[in-house]
Amino acid sequence: MKMIKKEVGSGIPFARKAPYEYEGVKYEADIKNGDTVTILDGGAIENGQFGDQHNFKIKTRNGDKKIGFNQSTVNVLIEEIGDDSEDWIGKEVKVIIKKDVIAGKKVEVAYFVTGDWQLDDYGALEKIGSSKDGIDEDYIDITKTPFN
Repeated sequence: MKMIKKEVGSGIPFARKAPYEYEGVKYEADIKNGDTVTILDGGAIENGQFGDQHNFKIKTRNGDKKIGFNQSTVNVLIEEIGDDSEDWIGKEVKVIIKKDVIAGKKVEVAYFVTGDWQLDDYGALEKIGSSKDGIDEDYIDITKTPFN
């Protein structure tokens, strides 16, 4: 049987969202909600626990780590910076962490976005100042609505 060599990770540890201890030293979480981190590489697709992941190296408070960018993060970065991840290198992005329940398990989901994105009331990413459903609420003249 012919075997296929499978590439494994680069040996860089994954960024953690909770405090931890390593070799007797206690560390703060590598990333926290509201942090700014720098993207250090163009990413690589690596096989992970749930299939292929887009892993990127980032600069955290505890040094260089890697983390998988979810599709929402990728979509925001494509919209804001461009569709070539090599153009993302050196860019600073904000960390938004959302607590969620996925497949019955409590998790913290990390999003990496430019400064003008946030979570809306329902926990979805939205660009600050963007219109919702094609309507920009700042420009609605309430005196001209049929409800007055």
